[in-house]
Amino acid sequence: MHLSRLPVLLAALLALGPARANAQEAPWKIFSEVTRGADAATGIFSLYYRRDQVLLALTPEQFDRDYLLVTQLAQGIGELGLDGGASIRSDLVRFHRQGDRVELWVVNPRFAAAPGSPMAQTVDYSFGHSVVHSFPIATVRDPGESQVLLDLTPFLVSDWADVGSTLQNAANQRKVVATVALDEKRSSLQGLRLFPTNLEAEVRLTFQSPRNLGLETVSDYRSIPIGVHYSLLDLPADPMRPRYADQRVGYFISAFKDFSRDTAESFFVRYVNRWRLEKREPGSSLSEPVRPITFYIDHTVPLEWRPYVRAGILEWNRAFEEAGYQDAVQAVDAPDDSVYSAADARYSTVRWTATNRSVYAIGPTNVDPRTGEILNADVLISAAWIQTWRGESREYASPLASTQSAFAADSALLSGADPSLACRFGEGLDRQGSIARSLLAARGAVPAGGVAPREYIGQALKALVMHEVGHTLGLRHNFRGSAGVTAEELSDRGHAERHGHGVSVMDYTPPALALDPRRQGHFYSPTIGSYDKWAITYGYAEADGGPGARHPAGKGAGAESADWSPDVEINALRAIASRAAEPGNLYASDEDAGFGAAGLDPTVSRYDMTDDPLAWAKDRVTLIDRLFDSLETRAVAPGQSYGRLRAAFTDLLTDRWYALLVSTKYLGGATTARDHRGDPEARPALATVPAHRQREALAFIAEAGFGERAFSFRPDLLSRLAPERWMHWGASPSAQGRADFPLHDWALAQQGSLLHQLLDPVVLSRVRDAELRAAAGEDTMGIPELFETLTLAIWTELGIRPGSKPGPARTTGSVRRDLQRLHLNAMIRMVVSPAPGTPEDARALARATLVGLESRLAHTIEDDRTSLDPYTRAHLADARERIARALDAQMIQNPTALR
Repeated sequence: MHLSRLPVLLAALLALGPARANAQEAPWKIFSEVTRGADAATGIFSLYYRRDQVLLALTPEQFDRDYLLVTQLAQGIGELGLDGGASIRSDLVRFHRQGDRVELWVVNPRFAAAPGSPMAQTVDYSFGHSVVHSFPIATVRDPGESQVLLDLTPFLVSDWADVGSTLQNAANQRKVVATVALDEKRSSLQGLRLFPTNLEAEVRLTFQSPRNLGLETVSDYRSIPIGVHYSLLDLPADPMRPRYADQRVGYFISAFKDFSRDTAESFFVRYVNRWRLEKREPGSSLSEPVRPITFYIDHTVPLEWRPYVRAGILEWNRAFEEAGYQDAVQAVDAPDDSVYSAADARYSTVRWTATNRSVYAIGPTNVDPRTGEILNADVLISAAWIQTWRGESREYASPLASTQSAFAADSALLSGADPSLACRFGEGLDRQGSIARSLLAARGAVPAGGVAPREYIGQALKALVMHEVGHTLGLRHNFRGSAGVTAEELSDRGHAERHGHGVSVMDYTPPALALDPRRQGHFYSPTIGSYDKWAITYGYAEADGGPGARHPAGKGAGAESADWSPDVEINALRAIASRAAEPGNLYASDEDAGFGAAGLDPTVSRYDMTDDPLAWAKDRVTLIDRLFDSLETRAVAPGQSYGRLRAAFTDLLTDRWYALLVSTKYLGGATTARDHRGDPEARPALATVPAHRQREALAFIAEAGFGERAFSFRPDLLSRLAPERWMHWGASPSAQGRADFPLHDWALAQQGSLLHQLLDPVVLSRVRDAELRAAAGEDTMGIPELFETLTLAIWTELGIRPGSKPGPARTTGSVRRDLQRLHLNAMIRMVVSPAPGTPEDARALARATLVGLESRLAHTIEDDRTSLDPYTRAHLADARERIARALDAQMIQNPTALR
């Protein structure tokens, strides 16, 4: 055959269709023989199933049609994030016929163009879909192939959930040389249910490991059991009307690029994720919905806590009433029948999960990516959360872990983690239980070492549920929410009951603890805030301006979408979003709430309070310092272990450090706003923190964080910080670190992190850039003042005094010597090997700081030798020698360091 004719022949064969082209090559078995002995069921699909096999029958109409495949853990191991009920993934999938096989595609929903347009062809060959599984066709029903039969079992009993990677990563991180793999022979189908719009399947998987991975919850390390639940959902035949997102209002988003929008500002089309909520009486100011948003309180929720869970769910009706809906959200007890299952995609639930160590709560959703419609949601709350709030003794973090946890959210964002799964509110509430219980004990509200009152735990639980349900309604975090309340308003119970603790429950707010017990209000917000109501109005209120053009890029092919466009809502939505500058609509989210390079605005942080976070931080440090004085008698009752004291001490120490960490954001900071030009009362996008406030924050950190009294505790308290002495699986004194309390390690970790934040290259650059933004004559705080303040606070014992003759040197304690080494190392690194992005001015000033220190050290060593103890003399001599070497060293210049 002539090679030039080959493409023509191939094209002709393909034109016959994949089934026809292979008909002679793959004669099918008789349909009745393949299905003999199998039970038949009809729903979203036709199924033929046996005890260990699922045969799926697909009609021609079911090929190349999109479905939603939701995967979650039916049974976990309570470690590594593999917890029962946890959401694993949600994918848009499609069955595609390819010859004598059927492929399962994960559809790429991120790119689109108007059907039939030239750009649609461009998109098709530029961005493909992932083929994740290929099924051999078992048989067809008849010559017309009205049904194509395939065995779904190999896919179901596979590691589609990618649990193996999690286990393998654990092995690698723990330095265990082992290959973890799925054992298909010990994995099986456990359950199957079919409904008109969804297929539910559950499997038990067994992963094998030749070595022990250190999993405490597994009875035999060689066989790791995991249960996986699949929900295959039919997408709505009539797609929901989508609504455009606006960056001034915090919603999770379904975004795609529409390459037909070549005249628009951006190819991106962004829809808010929301439930389909339609009024029974369209156009009325207040109407019940056709179909309310219903949450089932699962059987796993303890009876005593269900009233608080229910209250947290129903509180959102206050927001929906302002959006025009009455009783839009409902909370019902899960039915006691064989049909209900919390894993069933038809039910949105609030449920408990048991974990071995972690304490958390999350509220993930499953969304139709075509329109942003939320189809299903589940709130999952760790059972251990209640236990720690009751005051049970628990493990305590290592010094380094105590500081690293504060930056975990920033690291997750940098790694591209799904923000809808990155909620750490429950985890923070866990740690802050110690300070609240200690305060209650100090006030006589609970006995020493006793259980927190039920009312108090209920307040915290309701606040947690309100927060997580807010996520399931589509709302992102709002870490400026707490800035919408004053300290006085926090103390007013009536104000809190009307307006909450700030403008949003989507913040992470610690318990509101008053220094004066007579001014103690609600510990936690009893209701949603004004921002929450405004955001729900944006996402759910009627905003239709009438019929418009076709749906963008043809996404959602229903009849309704053919004569309606989200463009008709733009004016109404912009009018709502333009109210962003109103005091009750403050908003900022995860990307604004970090520290150092990841955080610019001091009014936007996790676990802070009030419109003056610096004043709040000062009060919190004062309160904790008072609690330290009586901690032993408050945290431990007669007959209880001193392990409770150690856990409470480390929690308070961490909370004190965190208040100081929040204050570091004032340095080089600026308040930010998302307002658009033309918005009423629009604020500047950036407003530098006034110099006097930066100085106030720095002075606070210098005294409370780096002062001579920092980490100074009574010897009798330190001598009682003993670990728990249990020795069994899950509990070992050696696993908790040193038996004696490593106070120096804690001081190094916490003071080091504070110093690192203040000297972060981005922070130093911001301090310098702020001087350029200042008006003529405006007071500014520059890098020289920052460096001088730190040096004076940290090297006080050298007798350095601002603007005057140095005083006599004094003996330096061990914690202070460590702090001085931290500072010295930071200055030396900045001179010898500056971090990328370090301003050259900062490097030059660091050198000047070292020169000044070296001069003072020389004077001290030569003149004050006899007045200093051996530790101090050796420390100062070593510091002087290191400075001398650094000043003589050749600088290692990073190419990116220059600015």
